[in-house]
Amino acid sequence: MIAYIARRALFALFVVAAVVTGVFALMNAVGDPAAATLGPSAGPEQLADFNKKHGLDQPLAQQFLAYLGVVRCVRPSSPRWHTDPGQRGYCGLLQGDLGESFGHQEPVGNVILTRLPRTLLLGVLALGFELLLGITFGVLAARFRNTWLDTTIMGTAFLGISLPTYVTGPIFLLVLAFWYGWFPVGGYGVDPLDHVYHALLPAFTLAIFGAATYARVMRSEMIETLRSDYIRTARAKGLSTRTVTWQHAARNALLPIVTLMGLSMTILVAGAIITETIFAWPGMGSLAIQSIYNLDAPTVMGVVLVFSVTVQAGNLLADIAVAALDPRVRLGS
Repeated sequence: MIAYIARRALFALFVVAAVVTGVFALMNAVGDPAAATLGPSAGPEQLADFNKKHGLDQPLAQQFLAYLGVVRCVRPSSPRWHTDPGQRGYCGLLQGDLGESFGHQEPVGNVILTRLPRTLLLGVLALGFELLLGITFGVLAARFRNTWLDTTIMGTAFLGISLPTYVTGPIFLLVLAFWYGWFPVGGYGVDPLDHVYHALLPAFTLAIFGAATYARVMRSEMIETLRSDYIRTARAKGLSTRTVTWQHAARNALLPIVTLMGLSMTILVAGAIITETIFAWPGMGSLAIQSIYNLDAPTVMGVVLVFSVTVQAGNLLADIAVAALDPRVRLGS
C-alpha cells in the first residue's frame, strides 16, 4: 500500500511540475505584461522600470529558475533581495514565495489566501450537491428501472451532461434570480450565512454535470449489484426492499463513485472559472480570468499551481480510497 501511494504521489508531482512549466512558457509568450499593466500611455522609461522591478529584463530561463527558487532572485523588489547583487537571496516556490502580483501590487500568496476560502465554499457545496443528487436519483432510477421515473431521471441526467455551465448558468441566473428573486443575482454577501446563501445557486450550477454523471454510473452499478447472489439471499431472508436497496446494494455500488470523486475535481476546477465569472463570485476562478486578461503572470501561475495541486490531491485521495476498498488495485491486478 505504501509503495502504491508513493508511485501515485510521484506521478502527481510530475504532473504539477509539467503544468507549472507549460503555463510559465505560455504566459511569457502571449504579450508584454508591462504594457498590459501600465496601459498604452506608459512611456519607455516606465516600461523599463516595471520590467526591472519585477525581474522581467532577465533571460527567460533565469526567470523560471528563480521562480522555482533554485537560483537567486531576479526581482529587486523582493524582500529577499539586497543592495549587493552578490548577496541576493532566493525567492521562489521552494521558499514559499509565489511572487508579486502585477495588478494587486502585493504578494500573490496574500491575494490567493483572500480568494481561496470563497472557492472552497463553492466547491464543497457543489460536491455535496453532486453526491446527494447523483447517488439518490441513481439509486431510485435503478430501483424503479424501466418505469416513467427511471426514464425521467435518465433524461434529465442526459440534459445535465449535455448542457455546459455557460448555458445553464445564465438560464438559472435569469429565471431563479432575476425573474423570481429566489437567489441573489451575484456577489459574496456580508456574513457567513449570507455567503452560503449567495453560493447556493452557483454551486448548484457547478454541480449539475457531476450529479448527472453520478446518477448514470450509480444506476448502472445498482442494476448490476441488485442481480448479485447476496442480494437474492438478503431478500430470501425476508429483509425489506428499502433495507436491501439502501443498506446492501447501494453501499456496494459506491466504489465507482469514489473514483469519480477524484476525477470530478478537474471538472469542479474548470467549471469554477466559468461559474464564478457568470455569478460575479469573487473566488479563484474569477481571479484567474482577470489575471489572464491583464497578463498578470505571477497571479496566473499561483492560481494554476493551487488548482493543479488540488486536482492531483483529489485524484490521489480517490486512488487511496479505492485501493483501501479494493485490494486488487493496490496489488496491481
